[in-house]
Amino acid sequence: MPYQREAEIVLAMWREVERDLAVAEPDSDEAARLIAEAARLRDEHRRLVELAMEHHRPVPRDLEDEPDPEM
Repeated sequence: MPYQREAEIVLAMWREVERDLAVAEPDSDEAARLIAEAARLRDEHRRLVELAMEHHRPVPRDLEDEPDPEM
């Protein structure tokens, strides 16, 4: 299972949601949706990291591991 590749896709999606959240109107329905989506993507990324570790594969990067090149 290519955990690293799948995690990179999830990480890119997570970053995009975080960027959208940064410009969303606080307390709006959109902000609430983005917060939920960011949490879902964080959990999915965490699941992929755990699977990589269980199968002795390289551990995927995390959102805080390096700056977002698009920001």
